[in-house]
Amino acid sequence: MSLIIRDENLASFVGERSEHYLQKWDVFENSSEKISWNWSAFFFSAYWMMYRKMYIPALLVFGSARVIKYILFLSAPHSSHRSSTLLMSIVIGIFGNWVYYRYATRKVGDVANTMGTDDPLMLAPTLRQIGGTSLLWVIVLGIAGSAADAVVFKILSGHVGDINTFDADTLFDAL
Repeated sequence: MSLIIRDENLASFVGERSEHYLQKWDVFENSSEKISWNWSAFFFSAYWMMYRKMYIPALLVFGSARVIKYILFLSAPHSSHRSSTLLMSIVIGIFGNWVYYRYATRKVGDVANTMGTDDPLMLAPTLRQIGGTSLLWVIVLGIAGSAADAVVFKILSGHVGDINTFDADTLFDAL
């Protein structure tokens, strides 16, 4: 696949701000470099991944952050656990562009192989559909995360009662 065709296909997949990402990704394409700062990835981490439709990586980051937060809460319930979140945000800020590059090139390659062509005109509708952005899933993740935190922290802090009697009324009490 020529670089022009690759860039056209990646631009169709990325959608908004494709020029920004293509510029960052040219460094990855022409070197072994994997580091490139992304402010959105730093500030929004799993939410940025979800917005960019990287669902599996987003859920892995989101779930890992929650597990770490809950473990730290159990070890020191009255302290702040922001340092673990900050560390994860820094790592995602540093490697977010590379993760997105790998994800996008894999998806474009999969579509090209499935359709048997790398012609940008043929691939563009499918790439725009599976790529681009999704604000809906960011909202869903935010609501799910807030609800999970409320329930788990209530349980871990002993404010809900016996886990064996946990039912729908207890869930609403926790929220």
